[in-house]
Amino acid sequence: MRQVGKITELWRYPVSSVTGELLEQAEVSADGLAGDRRFALVEVSSGIVAHPERDRQWQKCVFVKSRTTSAGTVEVKAPDHDWRGVNDPHLALELTDFFGFDVALRPYERTRAGTSDVEVAKDRYQVSPLHLLTSASIDHLKSIHPAGDPDRRRFRPNIVVETSKDITGFAELDWIDKGVRLGEVEGTVIAPTKRCGFTIIEQGGLPNDPEILRNIMRFGGRNMGVYCAPAETGVLKVGDLVNLDQG
Repeated sequence: MRQVGKITELWRYPVSSVTGELLEQAEVSADGLAGDRRFALVEVSSGIVAHPERDRQWQKCVFVKSRTTSAGTVEVKAPDHDWRGVNDPHLALELTDFFGFDVALRPYERTRAGTSDVEVAKDRYQVSPLHLLTSASIDHLKSIHPAGDPDRRRFRPNIVVETSKDITGFAELDWIDKGVRLGEVEGTVIAPTKRCGFTIIEQGGLPNDPEILRNIMRFGGRNMGVYCAPAETGVLKVGDLVNLDQG
């Protein structure tokens, strides 16, 4: 194996489509990063899960924050409000006030398999394991779109890897089907990450920028970043080395 870089950031998104949390370490398994995307924002009238990449009414999702407490429970913070647990009745009221229509927070049905006593959110997509993005890709996008800011937050990775200086371009797209070792966790790079309109929307100091997605489509075939499937349970830590099978 060849060392290609090191992990510089680990991200978990307890609630889909809202801002996640930076971690120093995280447990992973074949299902991905523990605690990732457990809940969804839902429009009460339709039961449809938030789609900020396509529905303007949801584009403010990125100003809502989510985190996991030391006890393992999830908390959410609407702008100008306090952190509240997912079961706090005030949370739905505050989210509804923020979005301007009735909003509920519900667990995804995959997390409540076999139960019928809780309203669930329909899975909006097949959950992929670990989403990995390299500094090489971020730097490459900046080079072809110098007026833009391809901040890694636009792409919502679980793992940000600072790659070696000799690795350039949308490098990880060449890693598909290759073995990868993240720290001590073995796995495989299984698919490219297809990008959507979420990458362009305004968020946390980043302006709305359609050219972000246009350039990914033009130079990356709409892909930037990859999905990795761990072969075992383990713990990832910031600073862990990343090695790629060259076979």
